[in-house]
Amino acid sequence: MARARRVRRSRAGRAGEAGGEFRFDGRVWSLTFAGRTVHMPDAKGLRDLHRLLSSPGVDVPAVRLANPEGGVEAVAARSLGGDEVLDEEARVRYKRRLAELEEEIDRAVAVGDDARAAAHDRERASLLAELRAAAGLAGRTRRLGDEAERARKTVTARIRDALRRLERHHPELAAHLRRSVSTGTACAYRPDERVDWRL
Repeated sequence: MARARRVRRSRAGRAGEAGGEFRFDGRVWSLTFAGRTVHMPDAKGLRDLHRLLSSPGVDVPAVRLANPEGGVEAVAARSLGGDEVLDEEARVRYKRRLAELEEEIDRAVAVGDDARAAAHDRERASLLAELRAAAGLAGRTRRLGDEAERARKTVTARIRDALRRLERHHPELAAHLRRSVSTGTACAYRPDERVDWRL
């Protein structure tokens, strides 16, 4: 038992002694890990990682990472969503108008009025495009002001891009961050072993 504690302490000591650096000097990032230092140009994904490293074990909402200046109120507002882009009444009116346009197009084609048929077809295409834009994933109604999903996608893409670029310059650090960083509507840095970061 005492030996196991000594081993754990010694591993933690090694991680702490080696430590790491994840600092931005206003021009470039200095990144040190496992005894190796690299310098990289600024990128939003590196800023996101810096924020996560500064609060190990803490879930940080993606909307806060996407807009750090927004504050707590902005995070709450963005997470709640808002009114539907199209309410039920508007959807019914759109569908009714689409049915009318179908009939108008059929009548215009029957009498050989290609210009009128084409005009109705353009309006029909425009209405369909608006209906598609109002629908979210799997046909779910999209809501105005709902930025949580957009923030999740944006931040996840930024972090993945930063890790891809980091892989070319410092594979050990990239591997550590891939193991330790989770992304989603909330992101977090949870390393297996403690690392003392100089930030």
